[in-house]
Amino acid sequence: MPLGRLHLHLRPAHNVTAATGPRPVPDPRVVALARDVERLTRHITDLHQRQADLDGLMRRMAEDLALLVPSEEDAEPRALPSWLATVDRERARAMLADLADWLGAVYLRYPDAALPSCWAWHPAVVEELWWLRQAHHDAFAGPRACWREVADWHDRLRPGVVRRLAWITNGCELALHVPGARHAPAAPSIPLAAAIDAVAQRWATARDAPEPTEAQLTEAQQHDTDTHRRQR
Repeated sequence: MPLGRLHLHLRPAHNVTAATGPRPVPDPRVVALARDVERLTRHITDLHQRQADLDGLMRRMAEDLALLVPSEEDAEPRALPSWLATVDRERARAMLADLADWLGAVYLRYPDAALPSCWAWHPAVVEELWWLRQAHHDAFAGPRACWREVADWHDRLRPGVVRRLAWITNGCELALHVPGARHAPAAPSIPLAAAIDAVAQRWATARDAPEPTEAQLTEAQQHDTDTHRRQR
C-alpha cells in the first residue's frame, strides 16, 4: 500500500480513539490540595484586608496621640503670659485692651455670661477671662486647632469660668471697691509667713510639722476673722 494512502487510512482511526476514549479520573489528593489552596488564598486575602484596616487604625491613633504628647519641636518650655504675674505696664495695657475686645466679640455673646461693672477690679476675674481667651484662640486658630478642642472649650472651659466668675463677683459692683468697702483693694497677705523656715526645717528632719506657738495661733485667728469678714 502506498505510504500516503496508509496515512489516510490510519488518521481517522487515531482521532476516533482520542475522542471516544475514557476520561482520566482526577486524583483525590490533587482535588483536596486544590481545595486547600483555594481556602488558603481566601484566608490570605482576608488577612491583607485586616492588615490594611489595622494600618489605618494605627495611623489615626498616632494622629490623636500627637495632639496629646508634645512633639520634639515643643520640648522647649514656653512661658505663658499671666495677668496676675504681669509687672510690665505696656504689656498689662495691651492684655486688657485685647481682652476687652474679645469679651465683646465672643464671651458676652453667650446668654449666661455676665460681667459686673467692676470686673477689671478683680484680679482673679481678669486672670480667668485671660486664659479662657487664650484657650479660645488655641482651639480655633492655634497650631493644634481642631473641632475636639473647640468642643472642649464650649462644653467644659467656658461654663467653668462662668460658674467661678459668678461666685467671685457675687453681688459685687464698683461702689464696693472704695476704701472700707467689702472689696476694697488690699495687698494679699500670706498667713504666718514668718513660720515658713521652722515648718521647712521640721519637715526636712522629722517629716512632720512643728507645734504652733501662742503667737502663731493669735495671728492665725486674726487672719481667719479678717477673711470671713471680707467674704460675708
